[in-house]
Amino acid sequence: MSDSLANKRIAVLVDEGFEQSELLEPKQALEEAGADVEIVSPKAGSVRGWQHGEWGASVHVDQPLDFAKPADFDALLLPGGVMSPDKLRMNAAAVQFVKAFVDEGKPIAAICHGPWTLIEAGLTRGKTMTSWPSLKSDLRNAGATWVDRECVVDNGLVTSRKPADIPAFNAKMIEEFARGRHDPHAATLVASDEHRD
Repeated sequence: MSDSLANKRIAVLVDEGFEQSELLEPKQALEEAGADVEIVSPKAGSVRGWQHGEWGASVHVDQPLDFAKPADFDALLLPGGVMSPDKLRMNAAAVQFVKAFVDEGKPIAAICHGPWTLIEAGLTRGKTMTSWPSLKSDLRNAGATWVDRECVVDNGLVTSRKPADIPAFNAKMIEEFARGRHDPHAATLVASDEHRD
């Protein structure tokens, strides 16, 4: 087991209907790398995942959003699924929580529909990103350059398209989370796989 994330505290922001594999698999990878991973949600108690077109497993909420402090965390994971990111982007407290990571230059990893909340937090302008294909126009309209690749890293922001990309997503997420804070005004890009659309 790697200890590249020892002493790192990672927030996972979700609401009901997160894509189950996009939370559980990255969470496991982060924990195996030594991180302390905490589920943060507007909903107290537990939240349900979505898997193969129906409700999946529930996960325990470690911190209700109302009590979670971005300053207590080193990095942020935003799993996808349609329902959870859609609820989060409409929740002012969730958007402010994400924005605090952006403002502090803390690394963020978002997969599938996870970038919806990043649009609301004002992170996407000038960034090169990927996502589930249906977000392509949303991201472009918010000032991002959208590319069709399994994983894209732009100055501490890691994005991927779908569950099949999770192995590449996990590897880059751990690498960026281990690096820590980034200059929010710098521009760096590492992309893997496929092509610009």
